Amino acid sequence: MFNPRPVFGLTNSYIMKTLISVSTIKLVLVWLLLIATNCSDPVQEGLAQASPATNQKEDDWVRFLEESFYDASIIVPKHGSIQDAVNEAKPGQAIYIEPGIYKESVVVNTPDITLIGLTNNNDKVVIESPAAGKNAITVSESGVEIINILYAGKNRPDSSLRVPSQARSNTRYCKITRNEISQGIAHYQFEVRVGGRQYDVIKIHRVVREQRPFRPIQTGSAVFMMHGASLSFESIFLRPGTSDSNPQTSAAFYLASKSVDVWGMDFGWTLVPMETTDFTFMKDWGVERDVDHALAAISAARLIRGLTWQGLDRMNLLGFSYGVMVAYAAAGRETQQHPILRDVKGIVAVDQVMKYTAEYDANRKFACNGAAAAKQQIDNGVYQGNSGITFNRFGNLATTAAYDPSPFPNLNNYQAGLFIGTNTFALGNPSAPMWHFVGGEFNNNVPTGLLYSDPTRWFNLLKSLPPYQPQLTTYEARACVCNETDVSIDDHLGKISLPILYIGAGGAFGTLGDYTSSLTKSKDITNYTVSLNADRLLDFGHGDLFIANDANELVWKVLYQWLLKHNSYSFL
Repeated sequence: MFNPRPVFGLTNSYIMKTLISVSTIKLVLVWLLLIATNCSDPVQEGLAQASPATNQKEDDWVRFLEESFYDASIIVPKHGSIQDAVNEAKPGQAIYIEPGIYKESVVVNTPDITLIGLTNNNDKVVIESPAAGKNAITVSESGVEIINILYAGKNRPDSSLRVPSQARSNTRYCKITRNEISQGIAHYQFEVRVGGRQYDVIKIHRVVREQRPFRPIQTGSAVFMMHGASLSFESIFLRPGTSDSNPQTSAAFYLASKSVDVWGMDFGWTLVPMETTDFTFMKDWGVERDVDHALAAISAARLIRGLTWQGLDRMNLLGFSYGVMVAYAAAGRETQQHPILRDVKGIVAVDQVMKYTAEYDANRKFACNGAAAAKQQIDNGVYQGNSGITFNRFGNLATTAAYDPSPFPNLNNYQAGLFIGTNTFALGNPSAPMWHFVGGEFNNNVPTGLLYSDPTRWFNLLKSLPPYQPQLTTYEARACVCNETDVSIDDHLGKISLPILYIGAGGAFGTLGDYTSSLTKSKDITNYTVSLNADRLLDFGHGDLFIANDANELVWKVLYQWLLKHNSYSFL
């Protein structure tokens, strides 16, 4: 069964010794990326783009990979406690420790765990007992490995207790690519297997400035971004409706250009092929599964950041639309765990609600109707939603046969493509607030253009969407808002005490999302809504937050400033 907090273990001290001795940064970093994403089959694209000064053989990759295995891990950032990590560890886990001096006496009573000290230039992990004459570390179980950790004084554990565990065989899969976008910014992608079933795969992204290939700069802050329903990381964060990523068109590029380490993921359902016909495997693909994968991915991102000299601090977690549900559910789940096991430092919730006030009961009932419709589909054996296919069709027609009649009466394909984005969706009854994806211009109720975004980018975005999404995620998300049927994703919402930034769009969920953040225990809440028109039907839309011509100034600048403010090192 997939562990909801996997990252990765090493079982042979030879690996770390070899790692320390390798002089080529590129080779070390790529190997670490592969280890951190459970990879055993690097693709040649990554090697082909290596620095010309690098002269490493493919055999090096094979040798490194033969020494690795997949496992869960615990990350100890500076100011964290190694003892806490040891206490929470289970047999077979690895503990990765950030460089620094740890003044504690560590007692290891768990068998078959691995403690791995990371290095940063000349900085190493040093355990220093605060009590004179007391061992820095005491090991009372077999199968414990201690790698690259120094001890103040002579209090080193008896080497006879350090019995290396045996590397376990496991099915490994990864496809890794690196592409330079422009201006020294690179985009890494890792397709990672997270389970034993056919489609148990996610994709992790990293967009970061580099000193040279495979060596990121020291970044000022970091964020992990999760997309919404029927979307993907690239379609909304990196290349929304354009092949040209720059600070005006791409939120990920904008942040990376300002030295933010940008991470993200594609949920497993985005990678299901269009030609799939049997969706039985999706029957149990709900929000909690996406939470499992999100926590696994953010833990991987933390580890890779540590291995590339960015520190092991927790990361701010951004969710857009459906991703807001996953972000709050992930942070809520972590309230039930020891602090040493937590990965999320703060939440950025972008234009979505989890609950409504009594004033908007019509909105809540509308969500109830949506939940009932999704549940009916599931009961009828339809486990996938096909919205991506529908949107793709309208995007293609709008760009290839703009003036031909559309599936909508009295609209040509260009107008129909605009209608898909500008159509207002009632959130209850006619008097209730309504929302749209992009703000539009109209003539006699016929859409003629967009107010804030380029129509071509909107059509291209429609053409870039993944085809399927599990019906169960739709049901659980809407049932959460409906608040009549118990779902687990909101169980611990009221226990979240992390800093929160809520960003809303005036023509979509807008200030309605403020209520969700108020239901937490957080004492650091910033609510910000972009509103450019008093008429809600013409106001800034849901998708305008990422594709509008001025999104960099109206939205991303606020996000960037919040990230900088919340970059101080936090642990407890």
